[in-house]
Amino acid sequence: MTFALRDAAFPEDLPVLTRFMAGLCDVEHALHPGRRTGADGAEAHVRYLAREVAANRGRMILAETQQGAAAGMMICAVEDMGGHYLYPDHQVVGFVYDLWIEPVHRGGPLLDMLLDCAEAHFRELGMTVMMISYLVGNDRAAAAYEKRGFRPNEVMLERRVR
Repeated sequence: MTFALRDAAFPEDLPVLTRFMAGLCDVEHALHPGRRTGADGAEAHVRYLAREVAANRGRMILAETQQGAAAGMMICAVEDMGGHYLYPDHQVVGFVYDLWIEPVHRGGPLLDMLLDCAEAHFRELGMTVMMISYLVGNDRAAAAYEKRGFRPNEVMLERRVR
C-alpha cells in the first residue's frame, strides 16, 4: 500500500489527531495506570502538543492512504535536554513525542515513512540525534524502534511515594 504524508492542519485535523491520540492513550493506560485514557485526555494532549510543535520547530504529520483515509500520525519537535552534562550535539535533539499507526497498517512501510520524515526534518534543522520513547511493556514498539536503529539511552525508574 502507498501512503502520502502531509503536515496536519490545525485545528481542521483535530478530530483525526484526537482519535489517533485516544488510541495511543488507551494502549498506554493499559500499560501504566498513571496514563490517562483517550476519553480523559486525548484532545487536551493534542492541543498541548500543537503548542509545543509551534514553539519548538516541530511537525505534526498525518499519513493517508491513496483513498484519503487517515492511517497514522507522528508528532515531533526539537527538545533541549537541559543542563551541562551533554556535549552540544546531544544537548539539543529531535524528539518524536507520539506516533500512531492504525492497526490495519502496522507491519508495513508506514513506520519507516514517518520516522524518515522526522529524521529529514531534524537533519534540515541541523540536529544530529533523534530520540523516541515508549512505555515499558510495549514490546511491539520496542522491537519496531530497535529494528530501525534506536537503542536504549536512559532508563527512567519510578516508585510510588509512601
